[in-house]
Amino acid sequence: MTIATHRPLDVDILGLIAAEFDRAYAKHDGRTPRSHSVGDQESLVVLVEEVGEVARAMTYDEGDQEQLAAELIQVAAMSAAWAERILIRGDR
Repeated sequence: MTIATHRPLDVDILGLIAAEFDRAYAKHDGRTPRSHSVGDQESLVVLVEEVGEVARAMTYDEGDQEQLAAELIQVAAMSAAWAERILIRGDR
C-alpha cells in the first residue's frame, strides 16, 4: 500500500482560522468551545450553528464563494477551539 504524501494546510488558511477565533473570542467575551465553562453540548450547538451558516451560504448565496469560504473558516475555528479544550487543555 502506498501512502500519498500531502502538504500541510496553507499557513494563510491557518492564519484566517486563528484570526476568526480571536474575533469570536472577543465578540463572545471568551465563551467559545475553547472555554472550560462551555461544555460539549453547548460547543455542539455553536458548531452546528456555524455549519448552518455554511448551508445557508450555499443555498441563498449560490455562487458567493467568498461568503462560503468565510463560513467554512468559522466552522474550522470553532472545531479547532473545541478540540483544543479536549486535547490540549484537558477538559473532558
